[in-house]
Amino acid sequence: MSEVKTMTDKFKLIKKAYEQLINIGGYDYDKFCKIIKPVAEAYGAAEFKAELTGNKFYKEPIIFYSIPKEDFGEQIIKYSGRTGDERMAEFSWTNRKGAVWNEEEIEDIRFLNNLAYNLSGKIRLSKLAGEFYFFDTETRMPNLKKLEKFVSQLTVQRKISDYEAVFLNIIGCNYITKKVGYKTGVGILSQYGHKLMGLLDDNEMAARLGGDNFIVFFKKSNEKKILDFLAGTNISVDFASSSINFHIRARAGIYRIQQSDEPFGPIMNKISATVNYAKSISRTPVVFYSEEIEKQVIKHKEYSQKFKSALDNGEFFVMYQPKVYTDNNSIYGGEALVRWINDGKIIPPGDFIEILEKEHLICQLDFYVLEQTCKNIRRWIYSGAKPVKISVNFSNEHLYSENLVERIAEVVDRYGIDHKLIEIEMTETVDAEATKKLLGYVKGLHKNNFTVAIDDFGIGYSSLHLLQSVCVDVLKIDKSFVSEVAEDEGKRENVILRHIINMAADIGLEIVAEGVETDIQRDRLKEMNCHRIQGYVYDKPLDEKDFYQRITSVHYSN
Repeated sequence: MSEVKTMTDKFKLIKKAYEQLINIGGYDYDKFCKIIKPVAEAYGAAEFKAELTGNKFYKEPIIFYSIPKEDFGEQIIKYSGRTGDERMAEFSWTNRKGAVWNEEEIEDIRFLNNLAYNLSGKIRLSKLAGEFYFFDTETRMPNLKKLEKFVSQLTVQRKISDYEAVFLNIIGCNYITKKVGYKTGVGILSQYGHKLMGLLDDNEMAARLGGDNFIVFFKKSNEKKILDFLAGTNISVDFASSSINFHIRARAGIYRIQQSDEPFGPIMNKISATVNYAKSISRTPVVFYSEEIEKQVIKHKEYSQKFKSALDNGEFFVMYQPKVYTDNNSIYGGEALVRWINDGKIIPPGDFIEILEKEHLICQLDFYVLEQTCKNIRRWIYSGAKPVKISVNFSNEHLYSENLVERIAEVVDRYGIDHKLIEIEMTETVDAEATKKLLGYVKGLHKNNFTVAIDDFGIGYSSLHLLQSVCVDVLKIDKSFVSEVAEDEGKRENVILRHIINMAADIGLEIVAEGVETDIQRDRLKEMNCHRIQGYVYDKPLDEKDFYQRITSVHYSN
């Protein structure tokens, strides 16, 4: 810009600036600064700022022009007054060190302040609109709309493939809010968000999506820096006359963007699916996107959403796999196994059981299987057959139910079934509190004449400790051991299996091997004194009608 020498030239700059400001369609901070800069330079200003008081969403001054503080002079010219809604607007100019304003210049600056005041309503309302539209009002971070605008520009420039996107969710945010209250909790979220923003370069952006959820778009070269932050950062807050420190970790789904023109929507879908996978399926803190993960998340949502109507519509049905005593090939029991028919296709339990557990829906299904089993046993008795004991799987999710034993007994009693005909199967647990719950649960079942089996025994970390703590009746050997018995007898798995069988006999437990598929496996188990088995070597799971035929014939032929 050419040097402005005369007062007339300077005032022309004021007039030009005013015309430009009044013609801006809406508040645009960058444009405001660009318009003000020539005026400020011509008059030797160090800073021009506006303060809009009484606005809870924007408490800091709006600085339109500023140079380093050490170059500030001592002259300050202010203009203030009330806006139309009785809130205060104050505008102030500070001179540059060494640039003393004379009376004429002071009058010009006062005039400019007056003009600025007349524009304050537009500035304030536009700024508020900007705050509401592009910024989160609690943390003053960019919101999703602001982020979308940022990403759209990168997509248009075909630079988005230089970036990664992360959807992060703070772990344990509910605990924090309960400890310090909502207001202080929001302050912690704000600190966390601004600390995250402080890691970013000028061409990167973090936004608060709402609650304890944040989105970040960052350069691929900065991945390690972001991963380190996700692993944990310290936040301190004053609460109840003391300082409390929190080490905040995040759960995150990350997508390394591949296409240079990939739109914002598909990117958001991918990181949203990935963080859901981390939270509900893998239970791991950080997961990177893949197509397989997205498919699993879609299936997870589909099955959990369909479950209630499927249960109401009778889409689940129960099959029974015989348990056979190998000394005489007789059926002595069975295990109830659930299947799901959806849209004419049978969904195997491996596809939906874990999903229902993670969505805390499995307990409803377990009681459904118990009730169907009791109905079938009652039907077999009416038909003249001698019923066998049926084991029903109950998830460890039930351990925190206050009246579990009573509910089981109520269902069985409703159909007039002898409690000795029902066996409850549980799986191992490594959690000390859950083991304590299991102990009480088993005692309650025994008082009501139910037997209890531990399923998949031998693959957990606490198998022996569990036997020491909880007096169950039956151990079911996991099929991973059984699959090895046809091999070398000296293999580690066979040695362990032999000792488990002997140990069970010594402490008076019944032992059942599941997943027995070949005659060789059956014969080896018999040699190890394991005489109760279930598996394809005798029968696959049977529907209720076929299982009834099996229990009426009692014995398998050799």
